[in-house]
Amino acid sequence: MSKYIDIHTHHNVGEGLFITNRYQAFEKASEGGLCSLGIHPWYIDADLDNQLSQLEKYATLPNVVAIGECGLDKLTATPWLLQERVFRLQIQLANKLRKPLIIHCVRAYDEVLELLKREQVVVPVIFHGFNKNVQLAERILNRGYYLSFGAALQKDNAPAIVAIQCCPATSFFLETDDTEFSIGHIYEKAADIRKTDLDTLILQLQKNVQAVFNI
Repeated sequence: MSKYIDIHTHHNVGEGLFITNRYQAFEKASEGGLCSLGIHPWYIDADLDNQLSQLEKYATLPNVVAIGECGLDKLTATPWLLQERVFRLQIQLANKLRKPLIIHCVRAYDEVLELLKREQVVVPVIFHGFNKNVQLAERILNRGYYLSFGAALQKDNAPAIVAIQCCPATSFFLETDDTEFSIGHIYEKAADIRKTDLDTLILQLQKNVQAVFNI
């Protein structure tokens, strides 16, 4: 397995092993490369039935290793009830395909956690781009879910810094999302924050990825 693993990026090239997120043009998943497919709450199409059909079709591909990012966002103009419906359907799809679920959440953690409980999610759940306080991190981790940290670790006094310090070694991942930071730099920063050597962090995250994504 590659030295560095980026579990969520919007770039088509990267350092080490990376999972490219696609929120549209799901058919591109057939071109190969590890990817996740999901309907982001910002990008719900007017023709939702077709969008869902395309997602369901291509999400079955073996190189599609997760569903998402999907979730709820209180800052987007997308109607709330529509967001909830699309999120519920993707939880159900992840359960059906037995693929992990990658969560986008903005100011809606209570609602996301409630929907995951109501829909009886049975697959691993990863809250990506986490940059909230340690109390919220503990709520998520106590459910058996995972956190993924990214560029926020580069910012002094970011909530993510305290959260990753308190996170069990088996319960987190690292990502670049849509930033220009390399995954290598994020690994180095995470190792420094957690006061562990880089090789130990690399080995642990390889184990985490194998356990959750089965790759």
